[in-house]
Amino acid sequence: MIVWDRFLRVDLRSTSTSDELELLPFQNPYLNLEILYKDPDFKSSTHHPIINNVPIIAQVSNREHQKIRPPLQRYKSVAQSRAPIYERRLIVTQELESIAQFRVLDFGMENCSLSLTVPPRNSTEDLLYTDLGDSVILDVWSLPARHKLDLYNLSWSKLPRPRVHIGHMNVSYGKTYRMPSFQCKSQSYQTFAVSCSSPGCLVNVTGKDMGPSGLYMYQSQTI
Repeated sequence: MIVWDRFLRVDLRSTSTSDELELLPFQNPYLNLEILYKDPDFKSSTHHPIINNVPIIAQVSNREHQKIRPPLQRYKSVAQSRAPIYERRLIVTQELESIAQFRVLDFGMENCSLSLTVPPRNSTEDLLYTDLGDSVILDVWSLPARHKLDLYNLSWSKLPRPRVHIGHMNVSYGKTYRMPSFQCKSQSYQTFAVSCSSPGCLVNVTGKDMGPSGLYMYQSQTI
């Protein structure tokens, strides 16, 4: 049995301490690798691209700027208890925007591309709709977040600004859309807002498991 519930977090740290820790810069765990790859005699090995999934995708309202919408979490029954299902729900309407924050993985995989994969219509419950049909155009914005956002306590008014429009996604059933790549420093945060561009837009796409599903970031080798 699968049920829906609000996602509950338990944080034993004080709010001030937690916020202060989030503002601390990441230390570079790849310092010696940077030195190694600067050696002109060192030959790099080839690595396959990696799929970077976010823990969760948040939604904010562009009409109710102060309203916080806690993410919905599905659970499945396990013995006498319940376990959360790992899913990333991209929900976009004329009112709702989705916010996704990625932390760039791995040294030397610093060529990134925001991607969206939707299964074929007859094999999914994902929903794509506009007044013009079921091929949807989405606007994608980059947000200048240098630190981790609290996606469980987010509203339109709390979004980092200014936002920068970086392009569109043309989303259809049974297809993957990959945006132009950009340089993304290892361990940095890359934060995006996804909104409707098509009239009457309605998108509800769920990323599942760890593979290329729903909204994710595609990282390829740069060394």
